[in-house]
Amino acid sequence: MRRKTKLVVAAVGMLVLFGVLGTTTMSATTEFVTPTSLDEGDYRGEWVNLEGSVEGLDADGQRATFRVNDGNVSIPVVYEKQLPDTMQNGRIVVAKGVYRDGRLTAKELSVRAHEGEERPDDAG
Repeated sequence: MRRKTKLVVAAVGMLVLFGVLGTTTMSATTEFVTPTSLDEGDYRGEWVNLEGSVEGLDADGQRATFRVNDGNVSIPVVYEKQLPDTMQNGRIVVAKGVYRDGRLTAKELSVRAHEGEERPDDAG
């Protein structure tokens, strides 16, 4: 009985390990797309890393809407978590999420700290 238990625990552990490895690898290999390539391609229902400049930022509590622009096309984005402190109009952002019905529902945001407009000085 003890041997069977060890075998079952080892099998479950390996399945969990392979699941985590597969999920991590899938996210790491997701390509970065611009709003133009997203608009012109067939990415409906796919996980994408959308990169571009933030415009029209509207944050209300735990929900933010904005557009990611590359100079040609703007893609609407919805993000339902707290925004990063450096998030503002003009910043370069990578919004990671699923693209459906002409908009991206982001699950993660990465703001490029040294790209885009500088934050206004609080010293005024």
